[in-house]
Formats: sequence, C-alpha cells, structure tokens
Amino acid sequence: MALIKLITVHSTHLIAVFFVAAIIYKLLTRRGPAYRRNLRLPPGPPGEPIIGHLRIIPTDNPEYAYANWSKEYGSDVLYFNVLGQDIVVLNSVRAAVDLLDKRGANYCDRPRFVLFEEMGWRKTLTFLRWGPEFRMHRKILQKAFQKTNIQAYHDLQEREARILVDGIIKQPEAWEAALRRYSTAIVMKIGFGVDVKSDNDPYIQMAADASYALGHGGAPAGTLVDFFPFVKHLPDWLIRDRSLRFARDWKWAIRKLHDAPYAAVTAHKTPDNSLIKILLDQRNEQLKSGFSDLSEDDIKGAAGAVYAAGQDTTWSTLVVFVLAMVLHPDIQEKAQTMIEEVVGKERLPRFGDRPRLPYIDCIVQETLRWCPVSPIGVPHRSLEDDVYQGMFIPKGSLVYANARAMTHDETIYSNPEIFNPESNVKDWEDERDLWDRCDTFG
Repeated sequence: MALIKLITVHSTHLIAVFFVAAIIYKLLTRRGPAYRRNLRLPPGPPGEPIIGHLRIIPTDNPEYAYANWSKEYGSDVLYFNVLGQDIVVLNSVRAAVDLLDKRGANYCDRPRFVLFEEMGWRKTLTFLRWGPEFRMHRKILQKAFQKTNIQAYHDLQEREARILVDGIIKQPEAWEAALRRYSTAIVMKIGFGVDVKSDNDPYIQMAADASYALGHGGAPAGTLVDFFPFVKHLPDWLIRDRSLRFARDWKWAIRKLHDAPYAAVTAHKTPDNSLIKILLDQRNEQLKSGFSDLSEDDIKGAAGAVYAAGQDTTWSTLVVFVLAMVLHPDIQEKAQTMIEEVVGKERLPRFGDRPRLPYIDCIVQETLRWCPVSPIGVPHRSLEDDVYQGMFIPKGSLVYANARAMTHDETIYSNPEIFNPESNVKDWEDERDLWDRCDTFG
C-alpha cells in the first residue's frame, strides 16, 4: 500500500510538472507577428503567473463579472487568459456585430469541445469545428428553418399550445411539467418525428436526461480535458477530473437521444416531415447512385442539434415568462385584456393574430431581454489574428458574446433590471433588428 501511495504521489507531481510545462509552452508559442508590432490586447483584470485568470473568472454566472469589468475598464471588449488559452469577451451589440457578423469569416470556427465529444455530441452543428462537416450541417439546418419552411410548424405549435393550456388548467400545480412536455414535444416532433403523448411519456424522461447531461458536465470548451485533450487518455486514478467522469457516466443519455428516435423512425417508416425523415429519404435516394454524403451519424447529429438548440431554451424562457407575469400582475392583466379584444374569449390566439397583438410581441421580446437563458452562449474561435479598434485579438482566441451585458446595456435601456414591455414599443423596428442580430451570436 505504501508503494502504491508513493507511486501515486510521484505520478501526481509528474503530471503537475507536465501541465505547467504545457502551459508555459503555449504561452511562449502563441504570440504572432502582431505582438512584435506592440499592438495592445483588450483590457482586463490582472491575471496570475502561469494559470492566468483561471481563479479570477467566476465559475458560476461569469456574465455579471464580465459586465462589471467592462464598466471598470471602459471597454466593451475584454481579454483573459486561462492556462495559456486566449479568451475575448464581447459586452456590446456593436462589438458583436462588428466581429461576429461583419467579420464572420474569421470567427466562424468553434473550439474543439473534447468533453462533449466524450459525452457523445460528435456530429452536432453546435459543437462542430469549421470545415466541410460544419458547412454541410449548417446548410441542412438553414434549409430546414428558413422562413418559408418554419410556417409548416405553426399547426404543431398551436396544437401543443392548446394541450399545454389544458394541462395547466387541469393540474396547475404541475405547470413546470406541462411546460417541459410542451417544449419537448415540439423539438422531438420537428427533429425526430416523435409524438409526445403525455407528461409521463418516455421521451420526456429521455430528453430530461440529455438536458441534465448537457447542462451539468461543465462550461463549453472550459474544462480540463478541453484545455488538455491528452487527459482523456490517462487512467482515472491518475487524473480525477469530475467533468470527464461525469461525461462518461452520462454518455448513455446522449446516445439514447440520438439512437432511440432514429430507430423508431426507420422501423415504422413514418410519413411525417420531420428533419430525420427528410434526411433519411435524401440519403436513400443518394445511395441508389452508390454514394451518399450523409452518414447515419450525420442524420442523428442534425436532429440532435434541433433538440440541443430548442428544448431547454424554450422551457427556460417559458419559466422566465411565468416568473415575470407573477411579479407583474398589471402587465399580465393588460396582456389578457388585449388578447380578449382581438380574439375574444372562445379561442386561443393563433399565429395569424400576431400582427394585431404588438403588445404580446413586446412581452416576448422583453422576456428574452430581461433574463437571457443562454447569457454567455457557446464560444467562437478566431481563425486568424485580428485587430479591432486598435486592440489585438490573437489567432485561436475563444470569443464569447455576453448576451446578459448586451440586453442590460444602460446606454440602450434606462432601467435594464426592470421588466417593462412598453420600453420596447418605441423604435420597435430597431429593437426587432437588435434581437435579430443578438440571436446569431451564440
């Protein structure tokens, strides 16, 4: 036992030395020609030797700290370094548009999400690096969700909305479960062609397990194995990394989400227009010619991207909406009055009523602004060195868009912490344009 303990201690020391050496190597080799021209990095708080800002950036809700640092340093662009990795945080819509939109070709890449790879998210657009696979998956989803196609989902959304309201009326104490069923039913039908029949449907538990796995493994591109991919090859007794162990323990949930609906569609030959069915038909047609650029994993991953993008965010946004209405009964009463004036009391609103319900649109936009459910989002990665307003952004930087800072920007909103739909009524088109842009930053 003493020998084993001694070996473990020495191995731990050796690994620690190796990590330090790896960090120093990254620090020495990351500086490009722009540094020799003495261009300054964006401002930010001072870091610590070797580990940089690892212990300075809060683990939980860093978006608040980023916003405060932005005020402290008088810059909407901040710089950090964690274990040799350059990190840039954008705290204004202007900076995000200038870089992620106008210079999108340089920021279209993603970092490698090693932890999520270990968890089973391999061919999902959200986690793909820039390249042929990324372009193919982006094309698939752009086609599926272009404006002319999303109207086909209106009937589904209206039907599920009726089921949601009926469920809450019958069991008001189970309102969260009803919201979970609603958000799950829509994405599972669109992505996989699966009908969720009740609050206890097996697919709801399957989706809940996948959501738990996705949300509790660690920050995207921010865990030990993301910084040092070789860690995944080391034995567990040597590297006791909680995130990596969690990813492996919950891999079954992600695989089940991809495999079970796919198996159901292929077994029953359903005639629906789900994304997975459309792609299967496309692949089968291509295979008649001998080759298809779509693999089964591509199809599963594309449908999985619909789930990853829509299920938890929809549920969370609805929960925020409920909270806002409970806190502001006057707004709830005004909204109800306007709905009854337009559609009466005999039916629910439909998409066709939307042009006559601008106040409801304002409430939706204010819900998204007041409490963005993905405040930091998934990082981009710069492909080349860049200079923005005299600040140097190194090649390979992780670039985060701080949606929380943008939607609580005091230069745009006089009282950003207050839920006030009517603040969006003035200059409505500008507000809509702002959100159209913000939606593309994650």
